Amino acid sequence: MPTDSSGQSITLPALTDPPNITTLAVAMQSILDRAVPRFASAAARAATLTSPAEGMMSWLQDVNRLDVYTGSAWSPVLAGGAWQSYNPAWTASVANPTLGNGSIAGEYSRVGDQVTFSAKITTGSSTTYGSGPWSISLPVQAAVTVDMIGNVMVGDATGTSLYSMGAAYIPAGGQTASLYAGGLHDGALISATFPQSWAAGDRLWVSGTYRAL
Repeated sequence: MPTDSSGQSITLPALTDPPNITTLAVAMQSILDRAVPRFASAAARAATLTSPAEGMMSWLQDVNRLDVYTGSAWSPVLAGGAWQSYNPAWTASVANPTLGNGSIAGEYSRVGDQVTFSAKITTGSSTTYGSGPWSISLPVQAAVTVDMIGNVMVGDATGTSLYSMGAAYIPAGGQTASLYAGGLHDGALISATFPQSWAAGDRLWVSGTYRAL
């Protein structure tokens, strides 16, 4: 029997071959193995493809991602990169803030397993600030590998518009970033009382790059 012309060693039944449904089924399965099957999630893929072959590709519908099997693990194909918006969740460890007539916005870009994001909060006259240290949700959960550090800037709209600088702590496997500000030995988690007395028009910027699931 002939094989395909693309060098994939797929047996192709010819018209002169005797009918054989098994041979045809094997050929069809070989073609499907080299296609890009779609799965609802990585868990659904793992349940179906229990023995993937090196070079297989798949599309995950929940995260809109193309993966390739390297022979030992599924790895994202470097694709994408277009910026898209997301709605950051602003929370606190004791009581959550409420945005009121303030504003919050976020954007992120993903290339393979690398995510770059930026979020901004502008407080309003009806904003309340909760209690306990604040966190900002990430657009995509961080990979369970190593902690990452991003950037934080706080703008005080009163007086001469003073600014505080800090860091966004993104824990391995985390879904939120913790926010720090301050200098050597006096840095602390940002909250309703630190690093300033919050009022309408104040701003909080958070950005960073991290490895995602």
